[in-house]
Amino acid sequence: MQGVWKRFRYYLIGFLIGTIFVSILFKDRGCSWTPTNRVKNAIQDKIIVFPEDQIPALNKLGLNKDNIYKFLVKGSVDFSNSLKDQNFYPKVYIIEENDSIDKRLQFSLYEDSYISVVHVLDQGEAPKRYEHLEGFGDMVRLPKDSSLVFVDKSNYTQCKARGLASIDPQDITNAMKATGKVNFTKSDLMLTKAVQYIHFTQNDTIDVEAKTIWFESRITFKDFFWDEKLPCETE
Repeated sequence: MQGVWKRFRYYLIGFLIGTIFVSILFKDRGCSWTPTNRVKNAIQDKIIVFPEDQIPALNKLGLNKDNIYKFLVKGSVDFSNSLKDQNFYPKVYIIEENDSIDKRLQFSLYEDSYISVVHVLDQGEAPKRYEHLEGFGDMVRLPKDSSLVFVDKSNYTQCKARGLASIDPQDITNAMKATGKVNFTKSDLMLTKAVQYIHFTQNDTIDVEAKTIWFESRITFKDFFWDEKLPCETE
């Protein structure tokens, strides 16, 4: 029995030493269970959106749709100043660049929404919960998910979807990546089932406005809006 306990102690010591070395060498990169990576994964699993009134400030910091993911991955989470109370939304996490305290962003995560909204924070500025936003926001990064989009199968939604250039989910996803915007003014992010009104352009010719929700890990399209009624709407 003593021999078993002795071997177990050696195993435990080795395991702890190995864990320490992995943490030092890889920091958060190899440990999805760390608090930092849980926050970063929660942000990456959503569409990252820049409000249009924040784009000049973000560009001034050298941040754009091409490098926001790199900033997020390499940055540090300031947990002590983030707004992460369990029963309050949006939850707001501050991400800072490790080698520059001048680059501080807040990422707002709403209760049941598929977007994360970015705002610039000045040095020493406290984060803020934005329950209602105005204007539009640019979709700058979509999650890598082949099943991200779903068009509701109801007769009504399918009828309205016939006005699209293509109802193929990947075509819709590609259009959102290229031209997608969120209409904050019409959206309600504070609902338990948040409603996002979005805009995108298909085939460089068809401007689409759609009502969407987050359902079963997919962006579910519930309605489309056109200047004129489609033939199927009057049948």
